[in-house]
Amino acid sequence: MSELVPALKDTLFSPTYEIAAEYAEIGIDALLDNEVLKGIPVVSTLSSICKIGYNLHERNLIKQTLAFITEFNSGSISQEKLTEHREKLETNPKEAEKELGRVLIILGNQVEQIQSQVLGSFYAAYVKGAISWEKFCELSEANRRMFISDYQILFEAAINDGLKIQNRELYQVDRLISLGLLQNQNRLGGNVWIEMMDNPEEQNDIIVTSFGKTFYHNSPAALKRN
Repeated sequence: MSELVPALKDTLFSPTYEIAAEYAEIGIDALLDNEVLKGIPVVSTLSSICKIGYNLHERNLIKQTLAFITEFNSGSISQEKLTEHREKLETNPKEAEKELGRVLIILGNQVEQIQSQVLGSFYAAYVKGAISWEKFCELSEANRRMFISDYQILFEAAINDGLKIQNRELYQVDRLISLGLLQNQNRLGGNVWIEMMDNPEEQNDIIVTSFGKTFYHNSPAALKRN
């Protein structure tokens, strides 16, 4: 981990992200056979510390890291903020270890690339100053526990100011409620329910919490358009 943290820092805050963006979507085997891969500091470092080639964990970490880098460097952060944060991490190795070490651990345990894209967007929001480090940690934990279908449900709820329960899989909604992203207006707590008396057909059963709105607003713009 000690070698990977500075390598990830150099990769995030350098033009290397253009290479990452180009190769993030191709197959891992083609990626590993390409010489350009050696120009990406974090991938080069990862390959050098592997004892016997690339095992499944390293192969997955490479793909997740490229997805993270690509989204982080999607153009939403000013050069001033990038330079400022890079200098902060370079002058404070403990801070770099805290931030990027956590990111690497999360990336190494994720399977779906969409999760790493979202994580990259959250880290970009943190670097820009849009969210605190504590909020980044909360969001990354919720993101880690998301299923692919959960993003569509949450984003739909955020766009439409809520959802109707009718014709929906309740377990999916309940999962998002358990993460603090959605709230059921008809449930007071436990198994206690209330009946909406005023124009129930016009009211949404499920609303987005403030945490859910923060998750939505700091997610990748491309995902919200899909």
